[in-house]
Amino acid sequence: MTAGQLTDVDLHPEPVTEYEYDVPAGEEPETTCPYCGRPFRVQRYATYHLDVAHPDELSNEERAAVEDVRDDEEHELFTFHVKAAVSVFLTYFLFTFIYALVWAG
Repeated sequence: MTAGQLTDVDLHPEPVTEYEYDVPAGEEPETTCPYCGRPFRVQRYATYHLDVAHPDELSNEERAAVEDVRDDEEHELFTFHVKAAVSVFLTYFLFTFIYALVWAG
């Protein structure tokens, strides 16, 4: 197979069927997408979906909600990174301190 033949391959074919989203029996989705009707367990997931699947159809309120959710996620990710860095630093310090005590002993 040559490089010319690879350009003829469609890497993103159209879906054969529409997506179906079944909600398990006995459960109710917290919210659904106002544009496609997809059910979501959490409002935050629906907001992410709106930004990814329907960016051109968003109202000003929905755009503000997307920005708020994005800001919250950035804050949560920053907090996680700080906790991870502090944990690594404390673990390194603990092992260095124990190593020094063993050799000084």
